[in-house]
Amino acid sequence: MSSSTAEKLARITGVVDKWIAYQTYIREIPGVAVGISVGTDTVFGRGYGYANLDTRVPVTTTTRFRIASHSKVFTATAIMQLVADGVLRLDNRVSEHLPWFRSDDDENLEHITIRQLLTHSSGMIRDGDTGHWSNDRFPDLPEIVRQVAGGPSVFLSNEHLKYSNFAYTIAGQIIETAAGSSYEEHITGAILDPLGLSSTTPDLPDDMSHHATGHTKRFPDRPRSPLAHVPARVMNPATGFSSSVEDLLRWYQAHLIGSELLLNDWDKREMQRLQYEDRTFRWGIGFEHSKVGDLAFVGHGGGYPGFITFSSVNQEHQIAVVVLTNAIDGPAGIFFEGIVKLLTKALDDDFDGDLDETIDRFTGFYADRWQVVLVDRAGGTLVSMNADSADPTDKFEAHEKVGDRRFRAPITLAISSPGEEFWFEEVDGEPRLVYPGGFTEPFHF
Repeated sequence: MSSSTAEKLARITGVVDKWIAYQTYIREIPGVAVGISVGTDTVFGRGYGYANLDTRVPVTTTTRFRIASHSKVFTATAIMQLVADGVLRLDNRVSEHLPWFRSDDDENLEHITIRQLLTHSSGMIRDGDTGHWSNDRFPDLPEIVRQVAGGPSVFLSNEHLKYSNFAYTIAGQIIETAAGSSYEEHITGAILDPLGLSSTTPDLPDDMSHHATGHTKRFPDRPRSPLAHVPARVMNPATGFSSSVEDLLRWYQAHLIGSELLLNDWDKREMQRLQYEDRTFRWGIGFEHSKVGDLAFVGHGGGYPGFITFSSVNQEHQIAVVVLTNAIDGPAGIFFEGIVKLLTKALDDDFDGDLDETIDRFTGFYADRWQVVLVDRAGGTLVSMNADSADPTDKFEAHEKVGDRRFRAPITLAISSPGEEFWFEEVDGEPRLVYPGGFTEPFHF
């Protein structure tokens, strides 16, 4: 009987864990939280570093991060629920629901539909004119209405794919009008409470004790600094949310086809199918489409002052991956892609070697003057990789066991040492990895 997807992935989560830990260390990222699930099962979850560099509170999988543009998927889901209830239609014009969505100077507004708001095809300005990404003062509704009257269109609707926080802010106002309540109240009652997403809020939570602090970019000559928490106000539907790894895994599990949560499967497929694309980006309703190798994902990234995040779900294998960071230059997308590449290794290889537990004494990081190498167990097979690389499959090799503590490198990378043997020794109680051209010592951090 073949192994389940969860069993396969569990064989390489130790490698994922060590690679993320080392990359967090060398990049000096304050804090990172990572989660992986298959179906409704969490196969890996861990926090790295600190929620705040000053207080040194450790990151966990329940630590809240600003997830920024992930907010758009929550907004799109709420719209789809209202469509399913017969309250809205995706191809209704926005002006049918918001009488103030008109401008004497912008004829395009008359033609923009709800679908176009959600697929970034409305043609409207990206962020508006309030300078909030620099001055930390997000607009209120009167400022949005003012900008609509002044004409926010840059292109005609359906002319180009043009990412727009402004459009999702308008979508939030449609939800308020259709639901007869505030956006925040509707999202909480329709989505967050039914799913038990207790760590997720449409804006900053009242209790900030479990919330990570954002930090500035890293420069060689100065330390990172904490950034103040900034409320998104009327732009919550586009960028205001906070959440945790555990909640976001549950969120993606609810979006799995067949889960019978949030929406019926027809509406989930409509959300997740490709709606609009250009040379670089592909979008559904709320969801961004991406591929890592042959695996297709739908999800979103997020950037907020002090936070970079990325998460997505693959329907074929029901794999969800969440990466949250509290640095404005956090490599969430790089980590996401690296994790998926490692998971793909596990999907493609059973790693069914015959390693016994004695080899675990010798797994870990080894360093010489050239590089740091991670040597670890994947299932029953010894694997190694270049720990310094942003791509963990760079020089990834699975090794043949040829004797006690002795292994042979595969014939894969010509520049490595294909076909040659290496072995482990103990010197003064410390492990050492030895190969014909030299040796490497354990590296600790």
